[in-house]
Amino acid sequence: MKTKLIIVFAFLIGMTNVNAQNAADCAEKLSIFNELCKAKDFVAAYEPWMYSRKNCASFHEAIYIRGEQILNYRIENAKSPAEKETEVRDLIKMYGEYDTHFPNNNKGNKVRKSMALFENNVGTPEEVYQLVDEAFKNDRANFTNAKALYVYFEIYVNDFEAGKKGIQLQDLFNKYDEISDKIDEEEKKLSDELDVILQKEEAGTELTKKESNVKNANQINLDAFQTIRTSMDTKIAQLSTCDRLIPFLGGSFEEKKGDAEWLRRAADRLDKKGCSSDPLFSKISETLHQLNPTAKSAYNLGVSYYNKKNTAKALEYFNQSAELHKDSGEKAKVYYTVARNIYGSSNKSQARAFAEKAIAAKPSFGEAHVFIAQLYANSANECGSDPFEKRAIYWLAASTARKAGTSAGNAAAASYDKLAPTKAEIHTSGRAGESIRFNCWVGRSVTVPNL
Repeated sequence: MKTKLIIVFAFLIGMTNVNAQNAADCAEKLSIFNELCKAKDFVAAYEPWMYSRKNCASFHEAIYIRGEQILNYRIENAKSPAEKETEVRDLIKMYGEYDTHFPNNNKGNKVRKSMALFENNVGTPEEVYQLVDEAFKNDRANFTNAKALYVYFEIYVNDFEAGKKGIQLQDLFNKYDEISDKIDEEEKKLSDELDVILQKEEAGTELTKKESNVKNANQINLDAFQTIRTSMDTKIAQLSTCDRLIPFLGGSFEEKKGDAEWLRRAADRLDKKGCSSDPLFSKISETLHQLNPTAKSAYNLGVSYYNKKNTAKALEYFNQSAELHKDSGEKAKVYYTVARNIYGSSNKSQARAFAEKAIAAKPSFGEAHVFIAQLYANSANECGSDPFEKRAIYWLAASTARKAGTSAGNAAAASYDKLAPTKAEIHTSGRAGESIRFNCWVGRSVTVPNL
């Protein structure tokens, strides 16, 4: 142990501006509180950690990484609200020290400051907003906390509803768009990384432990961003009804009809809010496509023709949109729209085909797996030659839903498992291990579980 410490001292003396004695003291204190933190003894770790924080501020990042653990322990075990606030304020101060002494740490400490206040119910919404707004504007690359994005939007919405800060409806839309764009960025990074892993897994290659961890983490984070997006959509939907949105956007159309970005945002907003059947949506979509034909403008025209019951024309523009999209996630969304809205339950085979196109474009597009599973489950009475086989299709539905790798997929799979034949029924039927082929539109097989 002594030899190891000497090596550490020699290395760190060369890397820091402190003198040899201070370096030795700093290394010793760091070693002590680091080992105590490993043992979860945060009480004993506090004193040597505070020494390091005060006297060795730029010595090693472990001071701040372990410091977060120590201060969070003290926050959780505070004996009064005042004591808790003191510790929270100290945590915020420490995050600032971290950025001062290790400015390129990329830990998103500005976001952490805001969430330390919010999650511990310390300070005011205004104080939280100022911190999270600063983080979003000045450290956007490291703003990867889904919950913090929602807090940012929620406080802004609350201020709008309260008539504070002169926030207008257009300002609210702008804030929604800014945060939605950031969610898009984070989802793309997570799903692109996940796609590579899923493709490797689909090819039958065993994942490394690291890849398995990344897969699980990315699926959890994608779930979190989807939840946040849904919550944001719910909030803005309450404030932008079609009765309010159509005259608002219609009144700006003449002024903005040469602004492709405004037209895109307006069409997207009308579509998401369920106002796409209004003539304004068609007018905006056609103007946008003439001004700047893109995958998005083609998609909007597809929606417009779908609302006019012109399915053939809608399909033409949806396919055009998918072909124009360079982003695999956006391409998948278009194919999924066709699967659900153009075909749906009226043509399950074609619906599955387009859902599979979505998966081919974006392997991590879990919604498509869940949708296909639903198509299978809804076909229980169409497939199978006897009651056992009819219910056996729920095994196929369950296994398909699980491929989504999301909480929604797992929940759907669990519900389908309950509808499939029970162990007792498998035993009575004597069909354990048998392969059942569904000769209806499904055209797939499932193996009866062995007992």
